Amino acid sequence: MHRLIILALFLSLGGLGLLAQDDNPIVLVASQGKMSYKAPGYSSNKLSLGAVLKPAGTLSLKAKSSATLFADGAFKTIQGPTSLSLSTAFPANGSVKINFERGFTQYLYAALDLAANSQGSKDAWGTVTGKKGSGDGWGTVTGKKGSGDGWGTVTGKKGSGDGWGTVTGKKGSGDGWGGKGKLINGIAPFGKIRPGAKVFRWSKPSGAQRFKLEIKNSKGELIQQAETADTMLNVELDPAKFKEGQQYQWTVSTSTGEIQSSPMLFEIGTTAAQTAARQRAENAESYPQVPTAMQGLMRAIALEQGEWHEDAAQTYREVQSSNPNNLLVQLMHAAFWMRNGPKPMAELAFKQP
Repeated sequence: MHRLIILALFLSLGGLGLLAQDDNPIVLVASQGKMSYKAPGYSSNKLSLGAVLKPAGTLSLKAKSSATLFADGAFKTIQGPTSLSLSTAFPANGSVKINFERGFTQYLYAALDLAANSQGSKDAWGTVTGKKGSGDGWGTVTGKKGSGDGWGTVTGKKGSGDGWGTVTGKKGSGDGWGGKGKLINGIAPFGKIRPGAKVFRWSKPSGAQRFKLEIKNSKGELIQQAETADTMLNVELDPAKFKEGQQYQWTVSTSTGEIQSSPMLFEIGTTAAQTAARQRAENAESYPQVPTAMQGLMRAIALEQGEWHEDAAQTYREVQSSNPNNLLVQLMHAAFWMRNGPKPMAELAFKQP
């Protein structure tokens, strides 16, 4: 299936940049109350969710505080008051189960690597650094002028617009977004979906346009079409026309035919397969013990792994809506679109309140 960003680029552990430089990196995925973190040459009492902690560090929690940590396929929740050596909590030579959590590790680390990998400077994360380049986690990640929160102010060099928060084509050069350029980018649906009412969405090129949506079967036969002046259209996919196990493609063009999108593919999957994909997360050993936000992220990843991309995207939106200040959720939602769709969708996911 045609995607703008190849999934393997993000799911190869060998390509995980800064995270790969640490043995057994540990991620703070949930927290409550007061805590502090110390590692050689670095200390902080303010840790954002998504903080990448070193095994050589120590995490201290006050009374009535808690922290949920994740590393290499395992979650651990720590209750305060305590002071814990992270190398003890997650020994480097600890056994690793081949389970859902192991696969989830790759998606989580890949999402964090979008921010941490200084080799990806063209995506503007190259400007995200810790003080003195210490790289001890998000406690030291700052935007320009040392703003301190590290995320909302991350931009490309000279504010060029290559970074999160301002992801656009340079100088609005016409990449088919926001009414600029002569391109139409298909957004959704793609992957496996169920029949019924579906919203087809695409980007807006320049000018006042009317659009024609065409859906064809695997033989290239036109089976449904419609026109609209909007960049989305609610379409009823009749089960009599759209059969389980069959693939279809859709394109959008201007009514004059001057501009046309690349084909987007979707497949009608079964309800049983959809349920089974979600249950891979829900049946995971750690699922009942982790916070609800992490449960949502696990479901989203399981659905994405099963190619239920529309359901995964909806799950990310719901989790982010319920956890608007959770930076880890924002980043994983953005990473989903970096893997599976146009880059501006990742920007919208990251900025979404």
